[in-house]
Formats: sequence, structure tokens, C-alpha cells
Amino acid sequence: MRSIALMILPVVLVSQGALADSPSCAAAASGKMTTLEAATQQAETLGYAVNKAKRSKGCWKIEGFDRNGAEIEITFDPGSGEVVKPRDWHAPAR
Repeated sequence: MRSIALMILPVVLVSQGALADSPSCAAAASGKMTTLEAATQQAETLGYAVNKAKRSKGCWKIEGFDRNGAEIEITFDPGSGEVVKPRDWHAPAR
């Protein structure tokens, strides 16, 4: 029984780490929310070609492509309209 628990423990720890990378948005306290269309338009203004837009974990999730054709995923807070980043996100080195 103990060996089974030791085999399951790494799986549980890895899955919890993946959840920490996934941003979530709190409901807008003021009741004022940015629309999905506005989030899509903001992504296009940033230079992205939007392929798919949906609500995910309380956020607006935009999927598409950048100017170089690379796949992107941007998450917007529907209350503030700001881009939401995972807690462990770091800007790429230049």
C-alpha cells in the first residue's frame, strides 16, 4: 500500500503545479465587465490574428497567431480588461 502511495504522489504534485500555471480571474466586483468582443479587438490591436475566443476559468481566453505565424494564447481579465499572466511568468530574454 505504501509503494502505491509513493507512485501516486509525484502525479498529484505535478498536476497541482500545472494548475498554478493556469491563471484565473475573479468576478468583477463592480459588475462592470469587458465583453468578449472587446477582448478580441484588443488582441487584434496588439497585432494578433484571433482564431478562437472563449471564457475559461472566469477569464477571456484568446487563441490565435502572432505576426510570425506562431501560436499564441492571451488571457484577459473581464473586469479590468488587463492581460492576465501566470504567477511564474517571466518575460523572454532578449
